[in-house]
Amino acid sequence: MNDISRHLPFSQSGGADETGVTGDWRPLTASTLDVVADLLEGLEPAEWESPSRCEGWRVRDVAGHLVWRLGSSVTQLATSSARAVFRERIPPSRVVDELSRRAARSTPEELVASIRSLARERVTASESGQGRGRGRGHLAELTEAVVHGYDISHALGLPLTVPAVASGAVAVARSLHAPSTVKPIVTRRTLRATDADWTVGRGEAIAAPAATIILFLFGRIALDADDARAAPPGVGPAPAAPPTG
Repeated sequence: MNDISRHLPFSQSGGADETGVTGDWRPLTASTLDVVADLLEGLEPAEWESPSRCEGWRVRDVAGHLVWRLGSSVTQLATSSARAVFRERIPPSRVVDELSRRAARSTPEELVASIRSLARERVTASESGQGRGRGRGHLAELTEAVVHGYDISHALGLPLTVPAVASGAVAVARSLHAPSTVKPIVTRRTLRATDADWTVGRGEAIAAPAATIILFLFGRIALDADDARAAPPGVGPAPAAPPTG
């Protein structure tokens, strides 16, 4: 895991130096949201309507999901979901999709502004020590920002410079709880990010960009174990994972 492990609260050894360990992922979540907003701000209208790597969602829908998922407190998430199920009779399996699409009805300018606002909220909450509400600092929120950021950038063929510690932390956490479609790879091969200083797994190395590895770990694309190239869309991918949130 190179130096990524220094930032993760996984060590159970009382003698380990954990001065770099953090349980507050808000600064990194904020940084990731900012680069996602930068990417979205430069898109053409047609690109907002393009398919993302999150199955069934356009770029616009992914942005809407980030705004709804990260812009709601735990109470608000529960309340809006319950209202959708019990008042609007939306099947539970469709709630995340429906509420994300509703948020996606905002204009591109509004979605970008909302994502930037979410980034600022997390910086403020982290600096003030606030631990609840919309500025939550869990790894789950960072995962939302990283994976969905790559869902957008990879599908459009555009670069997204996610902080290495952010992408590495998400990769490590996912590899520890990998689904059956991914576990055979991470238990026999080391996945090395060519554009970030981290690795996950064990065994013979497979080198690929961080975005490719993350999207493979979350079932968005296939990873060719022989030459480490991402398979083209539709060519033998692992079953697509549902939206992370």
